[in-house]
Amino acid sequence: MNTVRAMPLAGLSLALLAACSPSPTGVRGGAVGTPLEAAFLAAYGQPAPYTTIDDSGDHVTYSPQALEEVAPGVVALIAKGEIPDGCRACGEDLSIFYLQHDASGFSRLGSWPDIGGKGEFGKALPWTIRTDIDNGPTLVTTRLQKDPACSATLQELITLTPKQPVKIATVVVATAFAPASAGEAGLHVEGKVVPITRGKRFAVVLSGSDSVRQVYFRQGDVFTTQNGGATGC
Repeated sequence: MNTVRAMPLAGLSLALLAACSPSPTGVRGGAVGTPLEAAFLAAYGQPAPYTTIDDSGDHVTYSPQALEEVAPGVVALIAKGEIPDGCRACGEDLSIFYLQHDASGFSRLGSWPDIGGKGEFGKALPWTIRTDIDNGPTLVTTRLQKDPACSATLQELITLTPKQPVKIATVVVATAFAPASAGEAGLHVEGKVVPITRGKRFAVVLSGSDSVRQVYFRQGDVFTTQNGGATGC
Protein backbone atom coordinates (compact mmCIF):
# COMPACT_ATOMS: atom_id res chain seq x y z
CA MET A 1 0.00 0.00 0.00
CA ASN A 2 1.50 3.31 -0.97
CA THR A 3 0.95 6.20 1.38
CA VAL A 4 1.24 9.95 1.13
CA ARG A 5 2.42 11.63 4.28
CA ALA A 6 4.92 13.89 5.95
CA MET A 7 6.44 12.82 9.25
CA PRO A 8 5.41 14.79 12.36
CA LEU A 9 7.86 17.60 13.05
CA ALA A 10 8.90 16.89 16.62
CA GLY A 11 10.69 19.78 18.28
CA LEU A 12 9.09 22.63 16.36
CA SER A 13 8.20 25.63 18.45
CA LEU A 14 4.65 25.86 19.77
CA ALA A 15 4.20 29.08 17.85
CA LEU A 16 4.87 27.30 14.58
CA LEU A 17 2.81 24.24 15.42
CA ALA A 18 -0.19 26.34 16.39
CA ALA A 19 -0.92 26.97 12.71
CA CYS A 20 -1.08 23.22 11.98
CA SER A 21 -3.48 20.47 12.90
CA PRO A 22 -2.83 19.01 16.40
CA SER A 23 -1.60 15.66 15.04
CA PRO A 24 -0.50 16.30 11.45
CA THR A 25 0.15 13.38 9.11
CA GLY A 26 1.26 15.81 6.43
CA VAL A 27 2.40 19.40 6.12
CA ARG A 28 0.97 20.84 2.92
CA GLY A 29 0.35 24.56 2.31
CA GLY A 30 -1.36 26.50 5.05
CA ALA A 31 -1.63 30.03 6.29
CA VAL A 32 1.19 32.53 6.74
CA GLY A 33 3.49 31.47 9.56
CA THR A 34 3.18 27.71 9.12
CA PRO A 35 6.23 25.43 9.45
CA LEU A 36 6.12 24.89 5.68
CA GLU A 37 6.45 28.60 4.96
CA ALA A 38 9.09 29.05 7.66
CA ALA A 39 11.10 26.20 6.13
CA PHE A 40 10.81 27.76 2.65
CA LEU A 41 12.07 31.09 4.00
CA ALA A 42 15.09 29.34 5.53
CA ALA A 43 15.76 27.45 2.28
CA TYR A 44 15.38 30.29 -0.24
CA GLY A 45 15.92 33.37 1.90
CA GLN A 46 12.64 34.70 0.51
CA PRO A 47 9.02 34.20 1.57
CA ALA A 48 6.81 31.91 -0.49
CA PRO A 49 5.99 32.13 -3.32
CA TYR A 50 9.31 33.40 -4.66
CA THR A 51 9.70 34.51 -8.29
CA THR A 52 12.99 35.01 -10.11
CA ILE A 53 14.30 35.03 -13.70
CA ASP A 54 16.28 32.03 -14.94
CA ASP A 55 19.14 31.92 -17.45
CA SER A 56 16.65 31.69 -20.34
CA GLY A 57 14.84 34.85 -19.26
CA ASP A 58 11.76 32.98 -18.03
CA HIS A 59 10.01 34.03 -14.84
CA VAL A 60 10.09 31.03 -12.48
CA THR A 61 7.95 30.87 -9.35
CA TYR A 62 9.01 28.57 -6.51
CA SER A 63 6.58 27.35 -3.87
CA PRO A 64 6.81 24.92 -0.93
CA GLN A 65 5.08 21.56 -1.27
CA ALA A 66 5.87 19.37 1.75
CA LEU A 67 8.11 18.67 4.72
CA GLU A 68 9.40 15.18 5.50
CA GLU A 69 11.34 14.24 8.61
CA VAL A 70 14.50 12.38 7.53
CA ALA A 71 16.43 12.22 10.82
CA PRO A 72 16.00 13.49 14.39
CA GLY A 73 15.98 17.28 14.12
CA VAL A 74 16.32 17.24 10.30
CA VAL A 75 13.57 17.72 7.73
CA ALA A 76 13.49 17.74 3.94
CA LEU A 77 11.63 20.56 2.23
CA ILE A 78 10.18 19.66 -1.17
CA ALA A 79 9.63 22.70 -3.39
CA LYS A 80 8.56 23.04 -6.99
CA GLY A 81 9.29 25.53 -9.73
CA GLU A 82 6.74 26.72 -12.26
CA ILE A 83 6.90 28.92 -15.35
CA PRO A 84 3.34 30.29 -15.67
CA ASP A 85 3.56 30.77 -19.45
CA GLY A 86 6.01 27.98 -20.21
CA CYS A 87 6.15 26.20 -23.57
CA ARG A 88 6.10 22.42 -23.90
CA ALA A 89 9.89 22.24 -23.65
CA CYS A 90 9.95 24.72 -20.76
CA GLY A 91 9.51 22.23 -17.93
CA GLU A 92 10.34 22.91 -14.32
CA ASP A 93 11.55 20.60 -11.57
CA LEU A 94 11.29 19.67 -7.92
CA SER A 95 14.00 20.83 -5.52
CA ILE A 96 14.90 19.43 -2.11
CA PHE A 97 16.47 21.22 0.85
CA TYR A 98 17.62 19.62 4.10
CA LEU A 99 16.99 21.81 7.14
CA GLN A 100 17.92 21.60 10.79
CA HIS A 101 14.93 22.41 12.98
CA ASP A 102 14.57 23.17 16.68
CA ALA A 103 12.58 25.48 18.91
CA SER A 104 14.17 28.52 17.26
CA GLY A 105 13.09 27.52 13.74
CA PHE A 106 14.89 26.22 10.65
CA SER A 107 18.43 26.53 9.26
CA ARG A 108 19.66 25.19 5.93
CA LEU A 109 22.01 22.20 5.82
CA GLY A 110 22.10 21.34 2.12
CA SER A 111 20.28 21.90 -1.16
CA TRP A 112 19.61 19.81 -4.28
CA PRO A 113 17.91 22.16 -6.76
CA ASP A 114 16.12 20.67 -9.77
CA ILE A 115 16.81 17.14 -8.54
CA GLY A 116 13.98 15.54 -10.50
CA GLY A 117 10.42 15.71 -11.71
CA LYS A 118 11.07 17.91 -14.74
CA GLY A 119 7.77 18.29 -16.56
CA GLU A 120 6.41 20.15 -19.57
CA PHE A 121 4.58 23.41 -20.23
CA GLY A 122 6.40 25.15 -17.40
CA LYS A 123 5.35 22.69 -14.70
CA ALA A 124 6.95 20.00 -12.58
CA LEU A 125 5.73 16.40 -12.76
CA PRO A 126 3.05 15.10 -10.38
CA TRP A 127 4.54 13.35 -7.36
CA THR A 128 3.73 11.53 -4.17
CA ILE A 129 5.59 10.15 -1.13
CA ARG A 130 5.75 6.43 -0.42
CA THR A 131 6.93 5.02 2.89
CA ASP A 132 6.82 1.31 2.05
CA ILE A 133 9.62 0.98 -0.53
CA ASP A 134 12.87 2.09 1.11
CA ASN A 135 14.20 2.81 4.58
CA GLY A 136 13.35 6.51 4.25
CA PRO A 137 10.49 8.42 2.63
CA THR A 138 10.59 7.94 -1.15
CA LEU A 139 9.58 10.73 -3.53
CA VAL A 140 7.89 9.22 -6.60
CA THR A 141 7.41 11.32 -9.73
CA THR A 142 5.26 10.17 -12.65
CA ARG A 143 6.03 10.96 -16.29
CA LEU A 144 3.84 10.13 -19.30
CA GLN A 145 5.50 9.38 -22.64
CA LYS A 146 3.53 9.33 -25.86
CA ASP A 147 4.19 9.10 -29.58
CA PRO A 148 2.03 7.85 -32.48
CA ALA A 149 2.99 4.21 -31.91
CA CYS A 150 3.49 4.02 -28.16
CA SER A 151 2.59 5.37 -24.75
CA ALA A 152 4.27 4.68 -21.42
CA THR A 153 4.26 5.72 -17.78
CA LEU A 154 7.60 6.08 -15.99
CA GLN A 155 8.20 6.63 -12.30
CA GLU A 156 11.41 7.98 -10.79
CA LEU A 157 12.08 7.03 -7.17
CA ILE A 158 14.13 9.35 -4.96
CA THR A 159 14.72 8.28 -1.36
CA LEU A 160 15.22 10.96 1.29
CA THR A 161 18.03 9.36 3.28
CA PRO A 162 19.23 10.92 6.55
CA LYS A 163 22.15 12.56 4.70
CA GLN A 164 20.85 13.42 1.22
CA PRO A 165 18.28 12.54 -1.44
CA VAL A 166 19.29 9.56 -3.60
CA LYS A 167 17.77 8.52 -6.94
CA ILE A 168 17.29 4.81 -6.36
CA ALA A 169 15.53 3.70 -9.58
CA THR A 170 13.46 4.63 -12.60
CA VAL A 171 10.76 2.10 -13.47
CA VAL A 172 8.13 1.65 -16.18
CA VAL A 173 4.65 0.98 -14.76
CA ALA A 174 2.68 1.01 -18.01
CA THR A 175 3.32 0.55 -21.73
CA ALA A 176 1.03 0.33 -24.75
CA PHE A 177 2.00 -0.24 -28.38
CA ALA A 178 -0.22 0.31 -31.40
CA PRO A 179 -1.12 -2.81 -33.43
CA ALA A 180 1.48 -3.76 -36.00
CA SER A 181 -1.25 -4.17 -38.62
CA ALA A 182 -4.99 -3.78 -38.99
CA GLY A 183 -7.02 -6.39 -37.15
CA GLU A 184 -4.31 -7.17 -34.60
CA ALA A 185 -4.51 -6.30 -30.93
CA GLY A 186 -1.93 -3.89 -29.61
CA LEU A 187 0.36 -4.88 -26.75
CA HIS A 188 -0.42 -3.23 -23.42
CA VAL A 189 0.53 -3.74 -19.78
CA GLU A 190 0.05 -1.63 -16.68
CA GLY A 191 0.54 -2.02 -12.95
CA LYS A 192 2.45 -0.62 -9.99
CA VAL A 193 5.45 -0.84 -7.69
CA VAL A 194 4.84 -3.49 -5.03
CA PRO A 195 7.11 -3.66 -1.95
CA ILE A 196 8.62 -7.06 -1.08
CA THR A 197 11.08 -6.32 1.73
CA ARG A 198 11.25 -2.65 2.68
CA GLY A 199 14.71 -1.26 1.99
CA LYS A 200 15.87 -4.43 0.21
CA ARG A 201 13.55 -5.50 -2.61
CA PHE A 202 10.51 -4.35 -4.55
CA ALA A 203 8.79 -5.50 -7.73
CA VAL A 204 7.09 -3.85 -10.68
CA VAL A 205 4.01 -5.99 -11.27
CA LEU A 206 2.19 -5.50 -14.58
CA SER A 207 -0.77 -7.18 -16.26
CA GLY A 208 -2.68 -6.84 -19.53
CA SER A 209 -1.77 -8.52 -22.81
CA ASP A 210 1.09 -10.12 -20.85
CA SER A 211 2.03 -10.61 -17.20
CA VAL A 212 5.29 -9.09 -15.94
CA ARG A 213 6.96 -9.21 -12.53
CA GLN A 214 10.27 -7.36 -12.51
CA VAL A 215 12.14 -7.58 -9.19
CA TYR A 216 14.56 -4.85 -8.08
CA PHE A 217 17.27 -5.54 -5.48
CA ARG A 218 19.28 -3.08 -3.42
CA GLN A 219 22.82 -2.67 -4.68
CA GLY A 220 24.58 -0.09 -2.54
CA ASP A 221 22.50 3.08 -2.53
CA VAL A 222 20.35 2.17 -5.54
CA PHE A 223 18.05 -0.63 -6.72
CA THR A 224 18.79 -2.65 -9.87
CA THR A 225 17.12 -5.52 -11.72
CA GLN A 226 18.47 -8.46 -13.65
CA ASN A 227 15.25 -9.64 -15.25
CA GLY A 228 13.47 -7.98 -18.13
CA GLY A 229 10.39 -5.81 -17.85
CA ALA A 230 8.35 -3.26 -19.69
CA THR A 231 10.15 -0.56 -21.67
CA GLY A 232 9.27 3.02 -22.32
CA CYS A 233 8.66 4.53 -25.75
